[in-house]
Amino acid sequence: MLDIICLNGRFQSLREQNLSPDNRAFLYGDGLFESIRVSDGNLLFFDDHFERLISGMYVLGLDNTFFDPLKVFEEMEELIRRNQCKEGRLRLSVFRNSGGFYKPLTDQCGYLITVQQITEPIFTINEKGLRLGTYSEIRKPLNALSGIKSSSALLYVLAARHAKESGWDDSILLNEYGRICECSSANVFLLMPDKTIVTPALSEGILPGVMRKNLIRFMRDNGIQVEERMVLTDDLFKADEIFLTSAIQGIRWVISFRERRYFSAFSRCLSEMMQQELIQAN
Repeated sequence: MLDIICLNGRFQSLREQNLSPDNRAFLYGDGLFESIRVSDGNLLFFDDHFERLISGMYVLGLDNTFFDPLKVFEEMEELIRRNQCKEGRLRLSVFRNSGGFYKPLTDQCGYLITVQQITEPIFTINEKGLRLGTYSEIRKPLNALSGIKSSSALLYVLAARHAKESGWDDSILLNEYGRICECSSANVFLLMPDKTIVTPALSEGILPGVMRKNLIRFMRDNGIQVEERMVLTDDLFKADEIFLTSAIQGIRWVISFRERRYFSAFSRCLSEMMQQELIQAN
């Protein structure tokens, strides 16, 4: 994490930060966050991230009347400038103000903005394919909290930990019905033999990824058929390619799921196409 942070609109050194020990995000996971990619000093897909954030604040009952998107955007840009960050990960954390136990005393909230350096430009696709397995010990429920990037991310922590212990690069999570949901930090896409792209639908309890949203739009605009539907484990064995998407890492191709092996030609081409669109947009 870079040295300058922004706490409730105030810029200060990381060494000076004074988050209260009774912060509700720490005590109860009472908050949510967005991770936004910084590319060439610019914030990517800010509007989509902010829309998802406000939607999540509504579900959690957080008061967003003070939360001016223009002001927050300007603070993010200033933080990037002060930290001289060209490529990085910016995190906006929002938490309910301190007070109360499980029952809060207020719905007003505070926020913290931090930024972390990343060496690789976005859409630099991985040379070595990812190895995937399944995390089935805890399944993701389908409810109003499914689509929130909550400060309480234990399911994803345990899934990532399970992948590490199993010698994989990531774990695929299942929803409460045993269908494919997402990975610990990415959405899942499959290239099927008929050249259709398949991804789990929002109704399957997935996190509505910002990169997922923009990639689906991009593919459909370029005549690529995309189906958002239920995805079963059997579909993973039928697919010609699997790739993962996230707002931070872009597109990453998968080489294996269990004993099944995959190609990467489409994933690489798609990554290059998205990179060109990004260059043209900037």
